[in-house]
Amino acid sequence: MGTQFRWSFMHVVAMALIVLSLSHSSMLVSGAYYKEIHVILINMLEPGKNLHVHCKSKDDDLGDHVIGYNQKYTWSFHDNLFDTTLFWCGMDWTRTGGSTVSGSFEIYHAKRDLYRCSSYCTWGIREDGLYSFNRATGEWEYFFGWPSMTSKGAGMKP
Repeated sequence: MGTQFRWSFMHVVAMALIVLSLSHSSMLVSGAYYKEIHVILINMLEPGKNLHVHCKSKDDDLGDHVIGYNQKYTWSFHDNLFDTTLFWCGMDWTRTGGSTVSGSFEIYHAKRDLYRCSSYCTWGIREDGLYSFNRATGEWEYFFGWPSMTSKGAGMKP
């Protein structure tokens, strides 16, 4: 009878450890141990030029937004446990003369940006492409070029 009690007690301890381990993991997944990450998009095109953006991740669709010249759009989140968080944004704007410039960009990719950006991933959107702000140097660094230029009336591709 003493052995049966000992096994039962060991099972209870094992289950308690499993439950504690799982609850600890869920806190990690929820971001309790990870710092908050902020993504900031700044329209640096030129006065009068609006930037249309639609950002999403696997889990979140942030919707359509119009960013006026020298304005910004910001959102924040916590990276997941496996550092696989990925947000991409479709963007477009219209050049003087009517042609539309559009592209889709991985705007936050945890494996690339978690340490590069730290808590703030700041992007300047310009006519020649997207620039990332390097906090260590205090400089804007060219990061992505615009992949397409289409005729007036063309929209963002899904």
